[in-house]
Amino acid sequence: MQSNIQYCIEMLPRVSRTFAPTIRMLPKRLNTPVTAAYLLCRIADTVEDSNAHSINQKELMLQTFAQIFQKQNPEAVESFMKMVTTLPKETADDELVYNLPIVLSVFHSFSERVQKHIGKWVIEMSLGMRKYAQSSKRRRFAFLNTMKELDEYTYYVAGTVGYLLTELFSYYSKKITPAIKNKMEHFAESFGKGLQMVNIIRDMSTDLKRGQSYIPDELLAKYRLTRSSIFEKDNAERAEKLFNELMQNAVKHLDRALDYILLIPKEESRIRLFCILPLFWAMRTLQKIQENTLALLGTDKIKVSRKMIRKEFYLALINMKSNRLMRRHYLNIRKDFDNLLVSPAY
Repeated sequence: MQSNIQYCIEMLPRVSRTFAPTIRMLPKRLNTPVTAAYLLCRIADTVEDSNAHSINQKELMLQTFAQIFQKQNPEAVESFMKMVTTLPKETADDELVYNLPIVLSVFHSFSERVQKHIGKWVIEMSLGMRKYAQSSKRRRFAFLNTMKELDEYTYYVAGTVGYLLTELFSYYSKKITPAIKNKMEHFAESFGKGLQMVNIIRDMSTDLKRGQSYIPDELLAKYRLTRSSIFEKDNAERAEKLFNELMQNAVKHLDRALDYILLIPKEESRIRLFCILPLFWAMRTLQKIQENTLALLGTDKIKVSRKMIRKEFYLALINMKSNRLMRRHYLNIRKDFDNLLVSPAY
């Protein structure tokens, strides 16, 4: 079993730049369950994002993947692994899918209650992703029609993770009482959604160029743009307004994500640190985008510098036991967005 746990630990940084370093900061009792849960979610995401399968194949694979946790029967695992053979082994994510049995062996080593907490939200994510599956063979290019659909999509791929983490945090920490957990659940969805929205905004150009789009038709129509015309210089001003509106959406979720984190008891400093770092890195990413919004349409990927990442890490260590200091630091970054947030959201 230890070798399987070690595999999961070593695989994590290969499939996640953001969460690998922060998961290692969690208390030992939480580290392995959160690692396994993340890898299981990543497997569902890899299937949903695959270019090797048709929409119908993806829908069937995601449904079968969900059945593994609904019944925990070997038949579902066997059926899923047969489907996986059509997935090329090109990336670390692909390799992870092929090694699902290793991750499942770690998952099954947890208590029945922990398996239930993780399984519930992996099922919710996987079945929800079926609705938004795309294919390079028959691409639903305009697969999001409204802002409401964008909100639903981010719920399935990331909001569910907020709830999953809340279940695990409250199970492993006696300091997170039922009353505190209940309050955290009010903000858990936004904790996941806010981080996902930043990823969507940052990767917008890359996604568009490979035939995927997370910009709803409704928003494009509002600014008289299309997925092609958004790249034209004459439309730069309207494109910038569209990006700004998406950033407004992200910041509102990140505001609630901060409220989520500040509910975590100060004694649970490692859980706080795990949550606060992705939040501040996300805010710094938006800040970098805001400095030159139209850079989103360029070829270079927008990245926060290593120097800034380290700075936020040290500031988090200093501030994380003070709600006042954490909120003040957050608001110092967020003030750059206040002008954007004057107008009502869509």
